[in-house]
Amino acid sequence: MKIKILIWGLLALTLSLSAMSEERIKSYVKNYIEEQSKTPVKSIDVISSYQIDELPEWKVYFLSMKVGVKLAGKEQEMQFNKTVFSNGKKITFKLLKKGKYGQKDKDYSKLLKPKVPEDAYDEEHLLIGSKDAPHKILFFSDPFCPFCREKFPEVYDLVKKNSDIYGLYYYHLPLIKIHPASDLTTKAMHIFQKRGEIDKMMALYDLFLEPTERDPKEIIHAIKEKTGVTFTLKELNAPEVKEAIEQDLLMKRRLMVTGTPTIFIDGEWDRSRKRYKQYAIK
Repeated sequence: MKIKILIWGLLALTLSLSAMSEERIKSYVKNYIEEQSKTPVKSIDVISSYQIDELPEWKVYFLSMKVGVKLAGKEQEMQFNKTVFSNGKKITFKLLKKGKYGQKDKDYSKLLKPKVPEDAYDEEHLLIGSKDAPHKILFFSDPFCPFCREKFPEVYDLVKKNSDIYGLYYYHLPLIKIHPASDLTTKAMHIFQKRGEIDKMMALYDLFLEPTERDPKEIIHAIKEKTGVTFTLKELNAPEVKEAIEQDLLMKRRLMVTGTPTIFIDGEWDRSRKRYKQYAIK
């Protein structure tokens, strides 16, 4: 198997894989970033790490770091994630598998995501199915994402028919920059989910409203027309609602989710958005 390796600031180490500790990985990345960008790294943590199935000699590390960036003459703290690979002797930020017969190279930094932490599977996010089910689906979604509108009802119906096989955990990911209307709509969905009114929550996937709508009155009116429920702006912007959405966004960053719909099955990213189906009976 031929692997083409692109290494940023190659570090050749004569160490065994077990000797390439997380601390050594963090130390190298910290020193490299500070040297290359002249930006101080305040903290760096390993979110997740595991052996790559196709390349067992390589291990992937997902890092979360806080750096000090100068803006308008003042240093501000910013957080971002980085993917790093190591085979025990070398560290690289990009690992490519050479494509066969004119196929594109495989870029593992785009094919892998962190494993889902156990604390993501909590009662608050369990939408349908059983918490004791053998298979867990984690779903990140925006109600105005056209692919979500197609995929999420499909996933929901599958779990509903196989509720003893799956547990479906729902995380809100409003893409406010392209769908401003998803801000208040997502907050209404959270409230319906909290109340156990899942049918009303699901109904907001078919809201008669332009995704670019910004007028709160228009959005609240559209929600009422669809569900019969009138929310006030104060209810939708309540601190506990904002906090719940922010927690979902923190999980999005932790799992390096970049768009919707994003699906994880049994802790692993379902890149094809089809693998979750393999366990269904009905």
